[in-house]
Amino acid sequence: MRFGGIVLATALALGACSSSDPAPIEPQRSATTPTPTATAPPMPDQARQDSPEGAAAFVKHYVDVFNYAAATGDVEELTRLSAPTCEGCQSYISLYRDTYAAGGYFKGGQWSLSEIEVEQSSSTRRVFAHLDAPAGTQRVDEANDPGPTSPENAELAFLVTSTSQGENQVSKLVRAEP
Repeated sequence: MRFGGIVLATALALGACSSSDPAPIEPQRSATTPTPTATAPPMPDQARQDSPEGAAAFVKHYVDVFNYAAATGDVEELTRLSAPTCEGCQSYISLYRDTYAAGGYFKGGQWSLSEIEVEQSSSTRRVFAHLDAPAGTQRVDEANDPGPTSPENAELAFLVTSTSQGENQVSKLVRAEP
């Protein structure tokens, strides 16, 4: 599994599905590509909207920031977008921070989402998406040689909530292997 593999319980994803499947929602694509830059990708205006389309755009942005953190070790924005109680989020943040601090790195293997669907209740939004990621390369620290990461093909569920400041955060990230 990529990046040490974090497999979480799928109860949220399975229990949250309704009897009628919502239509897939594709967020508007930005003109930029999620390649590593000197700063984290800026949040698109649509990702701030309190709507199903806004939730889908937020999760797309979250994954862009996730890919940026994996490629650079800069976890500041990923930390801001992740609730402290999101165990999956915090595991990735620690992995990236610790790997880069030890002289390691991640190359390639960027996450890409498709088949995005949103369920919205009064206080939360559940965003379901299909994840594809090609194999990449990881060096765990400066003393070890680089090694391959496994490609990924999984279903994800993101629980998106609003903070007291009205900003979106991922408060739960659940993976269900196909």
